[in-house]
Amino acid sequence: MHPLTISLPDDLYEKLTQQAKVSEITLEELVLFQLKRDEVRDTALTFLRKRAGRCLIAKEPILKESTPPVWVVPIFTNVDPPVGVGEIRVAADTGKVLSTEMDVAEMIRKGHVSFGFKSFAAKKQERLTELLALNSEQVLAPEVRQEMDALLAEKQALQIRNLQTLEKRLLSYPIKI
Repeated sequence: MHPLTISLPDDLYEKLTQQAKVSEITLEELVLFQLKRDEVRDTALTFLRKRAGRCLIAKEPILKESTPPVWVVPIFTNVDPPVGVGEIRVAADTGKVLSTEMDVAEMIRKGHVSFGFKSFAAKKQERLTELLALNSEQVLAPEVRQEMDALLAEKQALQIRNLQTLEKRLLSYPIKI
């Protein structure tokens, strides 16, 4: 490894030196820790964005001195006021994300609940999926077609209510520029 020399403004150098003294580590260790923490946060954000878009955000990672050590990255909704919905865990030694897609799905669900969104019942969704697949294969009997149309209408009404809920929430907070 090659040494690296960087120049810092005097006030920043003083702040970092003070923070290193308080933490009882060297300035170099403090800077490397901060860089590693930023890298872990970026790793968590990349993991989230691939699975949840921009609806969730990552806050500052916390190093948990467990065996093995793990970075815990708190995850919040991306709408004011932010609501904590979970965490992404990253192995400190390898930088590998330990959290799963199911963890992200649960965070999204918690985010929806925090917005006041209602979910379409799982059994109804299963039945609707079944009916839609059947409809693409054959002409449905009138009573089955009526059941499918009723489920579609119910799901669409729920989606509209959820959008109205989101609209009210977004409009109830002042825009920060």
